[in-house]
Amino acid sequence: MSRTWLSVSTVLAASLALSCASCADSQTYGRQTTIAGARSDDPWLTGERCTPDTPATPTPRVEVLAAGTGAPVTQGMTVRIHYVAALANGTVVHDTHEDSTPSEVVLGSTHVICGLERALAGMRPGEQRRVVIPWALAFGEGGRAPQIPPRADLVFLIDLYLPANMAVDHGVPPANPGAGMRRR
Repeated sequence: MSRTWLSVSTVLAASLALSCASCADSQTYGRQTTIAGARSDDPWLTGERCTPDTPATPTPRVEVLAAGTGAPVTQGMTVRIHYVAALANGTVVHDTHEDSTPSEVVLGSTHVICGLERALAGMRPGEQRRVVIPWALAFGEGGRAPQIPPRADLVFLIDLYLPANMAVDHGVPPANPGAGMRRR
């Protein structure tokens, strides 16, 4: 009986060791959830913010590219974002990675375009989203010459972080979300 038990124990231990070895090779690291330093005056995002009179539709179309961790952000929270903004045809019109300084947004009180604020609500630190913002929630009827034509939908690739002093969870930094988009 003890020989059988020893054989079973050996097989189980070997199986466990093999499965753990393969787990170590495929370990995934969390995305960065905090970032120090940011600019609170990102003039590129300045626009009509959401008000109680802003229609509920159209809504931004959101695709989560990488999951975040922790509690979702809500109104009143301060977040930092890196983003790439492009026209619907893929032409990049703005990229915060160029100067490596993220933008700081206070949900509900920063004067950013309404569609971006709606896109940020519910994101989790470390999350990356691709968001299509309808023209009515972006720069509207007139656009923003010379880069944004009238009635232009915008596509944002957003990486969300909390300020460094608000969270402790660190991971590897996210990749540049603008890789593969065309420059204008």
